[in-house]
Amino acid sequence: MASRDVQGQGLLSRLTAEDGQLRRQQLEGFARHTPINATVSLVNSLIAVVMIWDTVPKPMLLAWLGLIWLFSLYRFHRWRGWRTRMDSQGDHRAEQQGKRRGQPKSKGVRRATLHKAAAWSALAGLLWGASVTFDPYLEADQRLLVMILIAAMAAGAATTLGSIPLAAAAFIGASILPWAAYFAWLGDGVHIALACFALIMTLAMLISTSIVHGSFMDAVRARRQNAALVEQIREERSDWLEISDTSEAFALFDGKDRLLLWNENYRRILSLPKDQLHRGAGRRDLLQHGAAPVSVVRGEESLDDWVERQLRLGKEDRSAQIEQLSNGRWLKSIARETGRGHTAVVHVDITELKQRESELLATQGELRLQSQEVQRAYDQLGQQHRRIEETTNELRQARDSAMEANRAKTEFLANMSHELRTPLNAVIGFSDLMAREAFGPLGDPRYDGYIKHIHDSGEHLLNLINDLLDLSIIEAGELKLIEEPVDVAEIVRLCTQLLGGQAAQAEVALTVKGNLADWPHLRADATKLRQIVLNLLSNAIKFTPAGGSVSLTLSGGGGQAFCITVADTGIGMRQEDIPTVLEPFRRLSSAHDAAYQGAGLGLPLTKALVELHGGAMTLASAPGKGTRVVVTLPAALAAGYSAADTAAKAQSAGVGGSGT
Repeated sequence: MASRDVQGQGLLSRLTAEDGQLRRQQLEGFARHTPINATVSLVNSLIAVVMIWDTVPKPMLLAWLGLIWLFSLYRFHRWRGWRTRMDSQGDHRAEQQGKRRGQPKSKGVRRATLHKAAAWSALAGLLWGASVTFDPYLEADQRLLVMILIAAMAAGAATTLGSIPLAAAAFIGASILPWAAYFAWLGDGVHIALACFALIMTLAMLISTSIVHGSFMDAVRARRQNAALVEQIREERSDWLEISDTSEAFALFDGKDRLLLWNENYRRILSLPKDQLHRGAGRRDLLQHGAAPVSVVRGEESLDDWVERQLRLGKEDRSAQIEQLSNGRWLKSIARETGRGHTAVVHVDITELKQRESELLATQGELRLQSQEVQRAYDQLGQQHRRIEETTNELRQARDSAMEANRAKTEFLANMSHELRTPLNAVIGFSDLMAREAFGPLGDPRYDGYIKHIHDSGEHLLNLINDLLDLSIIEAGELKLIEEPVDVAEIVRLCTQLLGGQAAQAEVALTVKGNLADWPHLRADATKLRQIVLNLLSNAIKFTPAGGSVSLTLSGGGGQAFCITVADTGIGMRQEDIPTVLEPFRRLSSAHDAAYQGAGLGLPLTKALVELHGGAMTLASAPGKGTRVVVTLPAALAAGYSAADTAAKAQSAGVGGSGT
């Protein structure tokens, strides 16, 4: 009983608020026409005074004119105050709308306020109705003129005051009925007819007022419907923005399993035709036109049974389903009902996890064969297999587990950086001391070659670890640039000097072109910029055969972007292989693997460092014709803008993409 009373009170409160909003709309419509009504009243009163000036006593006429002018000017003054308040309230609502969504509506208006507006209209009508006191002094044509003016004022009130029917009726009645009563009081046939005509005209104007009010209410309802539609569009747009960037396949269906929202991955992962994917499409039809599961292809179950099983997800069956589709993908499907009665469906692509699982199973078979020879190795590999299998099962549960593993990897590499770098620095340092024979000769000359090999291997391993750590920190979003004014020309000279020996040993001509002295100092990270140039030049020298050439060209400036171009005449690659070399740890499966060493980190790391500076890196290559790499840095770096701000602006404008 108490809950029913609470519901009844809530409904009453909501209806009262809606009535208040409606009355506010009526009052605003009434107020918008106040300047028009006041102006028309002033002009018509002057016309009436001019036409009857010679017949009506001047004091009476001037008193009537003064009352109308004072009343009209006072109404105009009140309208100015109302307009100022409305403008200030509108600015306040606009400010609040920028702070929060779903701001409350304007404050409602009480019914007494509309009655007050009707009272003002009745007073204005009585002033015009008081013109009946002039009739004893008027001639026939003057009387006709005054009646026409009053009829025109009443007709205008039926239109301009129609938002508040009571106000329009009050003005019409107060302005015309005194004349009708006066004509009826005179009693002769002509005046009785005029009285009847006045009453008929009053009735017609009241009917016109009702029609105008109905049109006004229709317009108010239409505005409310439009506002509700705009709010619905905003909500749907907000929902779309939340799901459009997800890596999983997402779709939202209404209570009748009709498609409302989806992202591109939903079409791609399920191999759905574009003409089948549209708002309102049935979930059953989409499942039938998409890629069928392997169980259906093998005849283990029918397509209809599989569709019914999918439709039960999120309703009768809340568990996750894992299965392989005919397009080769493994999917983990989850569905949940929302508070609005909709069904949200998420398909997670776990194909890579399944492939890893298959690889692990194959590895398990090999380890079991080897276990006959070394029992201890078998036990260790079995434990490793179980740990990997447990990790695989955990990764299957949700995407969050994979993200946590990635963060754990980053933290591990960061914690191990000191442990790895310290012994390597010791190896490099001691081998350098031995190579320089700082404490005397070593003896056998063959030690020189061994020491040089130890030193070079240590430096190579340290550089590889540094690249790996830098790439991990960049992927975690934790690399901070140390920004300072940087002389790019000096960096180019230093890098070419450092790599001059490598180029000479490889019999590759290394040249520098462009306006080195014309480039201004850029606000960037000098260490990372030097690493970019060193990576590009060393990579070009490594993949250029003897007798080839590598060139570095500086261009741009003068308000335009700065370009660092590294071109070589090396072995090159196919255009479709460029995305592969830009991915970490990916190498081409051609002669590169056998003839050239490397971990596949140089170009991905260089690209990431360029994008941190707000720039972009593009590659162009052809087999046997060499490779051309262009690094573009924003012109804003020369104007004192920080690299972080420039990178943010470049990302929002779509600059600094894949570079392919």
